[in-house]
Amino acid sequence: MPKLHDLLVTDDDNFFGLEPELATLERARFVVMSAPYEGTVSYGKGTGAGPEAIRIASQQVELFDEITGAEHIPHHGVATLKPFNPDCTAEEMTIGQIYPVTQQILEAGKFPILVGGEHSVSPGAVKAVAERVPDLSVFHIDAHSDMREAYHDDPYSHASAAARINEWCPIVQVGIRSREKFEPGDPKRPVHCYHAWDYHSEGPWIDEAVGKLSRNVYLTIDVDGFDPSVFPGTGTPEPGGLSWYLGLKIIQKIAQSRNIVGFDIVEVAPTEGQQVSEFAAARLMGRIIAFISHYCWRGEGAV
Repeated sequence: MPKLHDLLVTDDDNFFGLEPELATLERARFVVMSAPYEGTVSYGKGTGAGPEAIRIASQQVELFDEITGAEHIPHHGVATLKPFNPDCTAEEMTIGQIYPVTQQILEAGKFPILVGGEHSVSPGAVKAVAERVPDLSVFHIDAHSDMREAYHDDPYSHASAAARINEWCPIVQVGIRSREKFEPGDPKRPVHCYHAWDYHSEGPWIDEAVGKLSRNVYLTIDVDGFDPSVFPGTGTPEPGGLSWYLGLKIIQKIAQSRNIVGFDIVEVAPTEGQQVSEFAAARLMGRIIAFISHYCWRGEGAV
């Protein structure tokens, strides 16, 4: 496995278009991995092109964050790694490539961000974080629960992402509106599911959901957890889902009361002739960085 320095993008062709000196591994506190993988998709294609489209869109995102009132991205720095090789199985991608690189990011004292690709890429990053960070839970935004033990005989399918993650830690799911039947797993690693038809507006349920999270939290965000009006470009755009501001409010609440230690954004499938979904994903990425910097780190070092 190559070392982080060998994987680094060294010019200004990086996420958020930062000056190269703000995107070095020595300077940056955030490190972005790209997994342009769509080897197990079962409906709409195109998520393999998502990471590059998000990277390009991120260069048009304003770096000043209106909610927190600061420019967190240039302050902390964001390093960009070269994309992973998508010519492989889902297991080879998530466990063979993403997992060891995430380990290196954590060992270097950096914050891992993963951009997909389909949702099968997420378990490798979560596995690395779970092995290093105690008292971890996962907050999962998605239209689908992804709790199949296997799909088309592949336990590393995109439809099994949460089932693999649940082998390491408990999960709180929000935005679900297409859930397969699954058996409860280990009671020490429960799955709490908030269906979109019951929880589609702000209310006390948000505090309840956040209250079920452990001290340290990894966010895994399938963009189809949001309403298709926010992310029309995705493989399975289920009707309903989180509005843009409700999704932000939930993530903000998590950052205010928990320590976010990693996150991913997956399942953007760029649509020819428009840039709505990739720009929204880049904007979401920048806002989560701002929330982590402002609330979890209190503007300084990680809690």
